[in-house]
Amino acid sequence: MIIKICGITLPQQAGEICSIGADFIGAIFYPKSPRYVNIDTLKTLKKSLNKNCKLVGVVVNPEEDTVYEILNTVDYVQFHGDEDYNFIKKFDKNKVIKVFRVKQESQIKDMEKYMEDGYLILVDTYKEGLYGGTGESINLELVKKIVNLYSKVIVSGGLGPDNIKKLLDFVKPYGVDASSKLEIKPGLKDTNKVKEFIKIVRSYESDN
Repeated sequence: MIIKICGITLPQQAGEICSIGADFIGAIFYPKSPRYVNIDTLKTLKKSLNKNCKLVGVVVNPEEDTVYEILNTVDYVQFHGDEDYNFIKKFDKNKVIKVFRVKQESQIKDMEKYMEDGYLILVDTYKEGLYGGTGESINLELVKKIVNLYSKVIVSGGLGPDNIKKLLDFVKPYGVDASSKLEIKPGLKDTNKVKEFIKIVRSYESDN
């Protein structure tokens, strides 16, 4: 199971979290986010990771040139806004994560093209006007329906040491993604909480 820790801003923390056992490190390339990092920080974050860890650059409604620019540095670009399929298919699908902020079952239809083409999908909690990092828990029943339809789904939305086992007892996703519940403040992770989160996920894998 992929473990993605998102909202990283400090290269030292990125390297440490990678060594703890995270598979993906997420960095927010969206100026309106309190966890925003610029292109130079993205490059430094990439250098801090070991070969087992991938860097994900998170964007929200970016320009095409911006996507190509960050793809020179990151391993994946995560589209977290309202980008449409025709825009996203311009890029290598093996380097793309498409986010759906889910609130109702009818949205599954919007995912079908991505499922058919084999994209990596991330489902997150929907909150009006916010693109991730809300800390609010996702609808587990809806998540289960999506995961039952498609294997390459990463689940996000208010996950932390206090509730990750509840999620994993209910559904078996391709990956899990945590951010705000592991923070001391936006952009600064509590490494003890990160360790606990990763330990729970890995122990669940070994027990199942």
